Amino acid sequence: MNIEAELSKFHFRAKVEARWSDLDEMRHINNAVYLTYFEEARLRYFLEACKIDWDKDGVILATATVNYHQPLLFTDHAEIYVRTTKMGTKSFEFQYLIVRVEKNGSHTLLTSGNSTQVMFDYKNNISVPVPDYMREQMLTYETTKF
Repeated sequence: MNIEAELSKFHFRAKVEARWSDLDEMRHINNAVYLTYFEEARLRYFLEACKIDWDKDGVILATATVNYHQPLLFTDHAEIYVRTTKMGTKSFEFQYLIVRVEKNGSHTLLTSGNSTQVMFDYKNNISVPVPDYMREQMLTYETTKF
């Protein structure tokens, strides 16, 4: 995979904020923590890409996968990239890449993953269609179409 070409498909990125408590005995980020990094990036993406109205709209996580390529160290300057890759009637999929930013500005792929989110009405405990405003804003936000 040409990581630079792959990163050009993403509009959203954020710094990975590793905490000391994220480390395991091997002194790298524990595998369980990556889902938390995905979750934090997903929340920021929702706010930036589609201006989600949390008082009106609910989202639940249906599936998540994590692929570990190289360890993430506490001292690494790392960034997480998020983009929408598929939009259904009631669900949508995200792709995640966590990369280390090298001193020369290049990127090294550390972790990749995907998740499926479902729009959800918590009052009635049912899935609901993706609101038009979210669909339109996500389509507008993304640099590559899905």
